[in-house]
Amino acid sequence: MRTYPLLESLAAVGDGHSLALLSPGGEVAWWCPSRFDADPVVWPLLDTVRGGRLALAPEESSEAHMRYEPDTAVVVYEWATPTGAVRVRVGMAWPQPLDGQQLVWNVEGLHGQVALAFAFEPRPEFGRNDWVAERGRDDVAVAAGAHELRVHVPGSIEVHDHGLAGRFTVAADEQTGLRVRVAETCRGEAPPGADDTFCAPLGHDHGPTAAEASAKDLVAATEAAWQNWSSGLVFDGPRRDLVVRSAIMLKLLTYAPTGAVIAAGTTSLPEEVGGVRNWDYRCTWLRDAGFTLNSLYALGCRHEAHAYARWLCRTTHRAALPLKPLYSVDGSTELTEREIGHVEGYRGSRPVRVGNAAEGQLQLDTYGELLDCLAICEVMADDVMRQRWPVFRRLVDFVADNWPHPDHGIWEVRDHPRHFVHSKAQAWVALDRGIRLARRYGLDGDTDRWQQEATALRNDIFRNGVRDDGAFMRAYGEPTTDAALLTLSSIGFIEGNTAEMVATIDAVVDELTPPTARTPGLLWRYPPTDSDGLPGGEGTFTLCSLWLVSALALAGRTTEARDIFEGLCQHAGYLGLFSEELDPTTGMHLGNTPQAFTHIGLINAALHRSRQPARHPHPT
Repeated sequence: MRTYPLLESLAAVGDGHSLALLSPGGEVAWWCPSRFDADPVVWPLLDTVRGGRLALAPEESSEAHMRYEPDTAVVVYEWATPTGAVRVRVGMAWPQPLDGQQLVWNVEGLHGQVALAFAFEPRPEFGRNDWVAERGRDDVAVAAGAHELRVHVPGSIEVHDHGLAGRFTVAADEQTGLRVRVAETCRGEAPPGADDTFCAPLGHDHGPTAAEASAKDLVAATEAAWQNWSSGLVFDGPRRDLVVRSAIMLKLLTYAPTGAVIAAGTTSLPEEVGGVRNWDYRCTWLRDAGFTLNSLYALGCRHEAHAYARWLCRTTHRAALPLKPLYSVDGSTELTEREIGHVEGYRGSRPVRVGNAAEGQLQLDTYGELLDCLAICEVMADDVMRQRWPVFRRLVDFVADNWPHPDHGIWEVRDHPRHFVHSKAQAWVALDRGIRLARRYGLDGDTDRWQQEATALRNDIFRNGVRDDGAFMRAYGEPTTDAALLTLSSIGFIEGNTAEMVATIDAVVDELTPPTARTPGLLWRYPPTDSDGLPGGEGTFTLCSLWLVSALALAGRTTEARDIFEGLCQHAGYLGLFSEELDPTTGMHLGNTPQAFTHIGLINAALHRSRQPARHPHPT
């Protein structure tokens, strides 16, 4: 019987359009061809019985050694069997071939000979759609829902009721390969609202057609392209290995045609095994914007940072106010949440959801993130966002009018809105950045009114949002704490070594560390006893722990920051990836994976530890 893999055991490959997760046994656990938020073709990660199969492995059962080729998104399997040994490199071809996306396996015999079995059992659109196969001269064409796939396998291939099956043998010093090609993923036409210059995947020209390159050549070219990209990363601090891996993951989660960065590559992986907190993260949250842009610019990823900034400009320009908290990769807002009732869910965690109802919430923190992005661009000598100043001026006006209202906050609580202190501080950031940029560049805007509102807002926070012990509280009238408050020094609301910030750090650690935590620094987002409108529990948020590292570094508590950072690095997955959460007792990964915000938090924490943050100086 097939079992669910541990989330920390998975590897990710991609090409700037979609992402596939690979398990240690050689199986593709999740793949939505063509686009991150498309319906999947294989998805055993959410249902081992109904989710189909796409796998290549030796016929004789053996344990694989699995790793990434250094500084790349190419996964290497090595199997030793009783008859021989084989090495298999797997990746998505990059630059993407002109005739479509390709998932590619290059197979190399090391010694003896090994018989390998290939299986492809498509289950398009969560199994609600049929598939049809037709043999060609040297491949099999598979129509699977909205996808047209062409499967190239060495040797013979059988088509049966469940799918495709093939078998071939490789001997020492022999190489062969197989490919699953997605026909015409990108023809050079950008989606609505995008600039056509972004259609080249990951900022590069298209590669050759399938007919012009073997699997060996495609994998070799992909490895070289990734190593060339990684060599341009600017970082010389602690744990460069994980920083580079996090940068690659951030690149893999960037939708090349538009520059949008999605929150994670999956949907409905649970925050508690067997629980109901299972969400679709294959879209872009504006709340992540400032931290994302900061990490991209700081690492020298100027192309990606510029593309992301342009996506933010285009999306907010088209959007009505109030802004949605999240958007699809093409900037649209058709993200209606629905449940896929017949799917078991990861380890029985139901429901499985597509879409996200948080799109209808008011989140004031997003406006601070967007105005902070504009300021970060200016520090990095990129005026791409300032050129759209009218778009951002209306956001500052909106905050000036609406900051007194409650919102749903960064954590998108699904009960009643509150006056969250983190949201108020981010609203202040929006006003502060608007004032400073307008005055510096002579931009139009009612800066006198903005200054009046910023002063009133700041006074309101210190009057209503500080506890008797001097720490900031979660929300007005709710004197519990919130891990999001750790970011107040990073965003420039307050200096890191002030009494209020130090008290807040200590309160978060004292009140949000689970009693069973196996590693110092593991934190809940907020007390598990606080109402958020949902049943069940969740793990610790790795991002919050990384925020703690940054806050400690900015407070001058460098030894604590170092020790917690090193401890968190030990929780990386087998291949250096992070999911959204950790079980505080076992260290098991929970939530959607790979999680962009967690990898962004790791990058920014490492930057703060190495004293090279790219954000602008704190305001006076």
